[in-house]
Amino acid sequence: MSRVLAALSIVLLLSPVVARAQMPTEPVTFGDGRVVLGGDATVTFATSDPGFFNYTDYEYSALRNIRFGLSAEFRANSRLQLLGELRVDHGDRLQPFALFARIRPWPERRFDIQIGRIPPTFGAFSKTAYGASNLLIGTPLAYQYLTSLRSDALPATTADLMRMRGRGWLASYPLGNATPDRGLPFVNSVRWDTGVQVHGVNGLVEWTGAVTTGSLSNPRVDDDNDGRQVAGRAVLRPWPALAVGGSIARGAFLSRDLESVLASGHQVEDGVQQAYGLDVEYAQGRFLARSEMMWSAWTLPLGLSSAENETLRATSALIEGRYRILPGLQLAARGERLGFGQLPTTNGFEAWEAPVRRLEVGVGYSVIRNVTLKASWQRNLRGGGRIRQDTLWAGQVLYWF
Repeated sequence: MSRVLAALSIVLLLSPVVARAQMPTEPVTFGDGRVVLGGDATVTFATSDPGFFNYTDYEYSALRNIRFGLSAEFRANSRLQLLGELRVDHGDRLQPFALFARIRPWPERRFDIQIGRIPPTFGAFSKTAYGASNLLIGTPLAYQYLTSLRSDALPATTADLMRMRGRGWLASYPLGNATPDRGLPFVNSVRWDTGVQVHGVNGLVEWTGAVTTGSLSNPRVDDDNDGRQVAGRAVLRPWPALAVGGSIARGAFLSRDLESVLASGHQVEDGVQQAYGLDVEYAQGRFLARSEMMWSAWTLPLGLSSAENETLRATSALIEGRYRILPGLQLAARGERLGFGQLPTTNGFEAWEAPVRRLEVGVGYSVIRNVTLKASWQRNLRGGGRIRQDTLWAGQVLYWF
């Protein structure tokens, strides 16, 4: 936290200098326009989160972060582009966030093929997860909150699963990797998946399809099972102010290391996540509203307690909006809920994971076009776990070009 506060102080002190020095306000090009560089720096800080509502793993909260990003695009010719992005998260974790080739067989048409560590296909928020496009500071629950499911460990019985309700930041199970570790989110927005993606626009419809190595919950660079994920998305824009989108995905999420601990009749390939999504965006003048719903089912081989694979279901609902009060000043709010299906237990039917609700409201102010300050208040409520509610205050400074 001391590093976050130190970096925040530096950014705040330098903001007027940045404005006077005319730092880049848009991507930098050179080499006759063949190379384009962009970047961002974000400092996010918040009060303590003892319930781990905003954590992306046991050590790191999405609301306490120093992130630097550098993106590059090399335009070899009208048919081939190479794109990549490096990120430093929490001030010390360097990772290649994106690295892919974009091929346009017919430059005059809106159709391309992307190969490598590619942008997400599923969901609407994946396109607005970072920077000024995020209306608030927090990440929606479906894209960040850690459930108790893991890809490298399994419960032997339903009771094992129930004991971990609300413990997704540090879950442990008797089968597979016994070391306590973070669980899987509904959709992982911290990492991109690896594979092949096709994208096109036909009239009022924009569509995308992809085959990747990982899954929504567990995107990967290397293959840890023999399955693949197939995902698709379509967006209809009947008029400029309205966009309606739908998404679908199905992929294996369990590690092949679990094969040896499964009972006879169960296979790692049985562990599949299947999800559907529906989203709407409306923008008119100073007002912007978005809503997104998702349905997901994880098939889990509870090999020691049942001859049948268990299906764990979950739903996500989100609505958010923004209103620009004055040029450079905006108010925003987001309400959301994660709900989980029920399983039979000794106490009757119970949800396999603790349901979560969140309300976040905030204000944003653009010091200059590409320097934004944000502040927000967030309230979290959970129907299980050691800590069932908390209230957080957060702030953020964002610079990009």
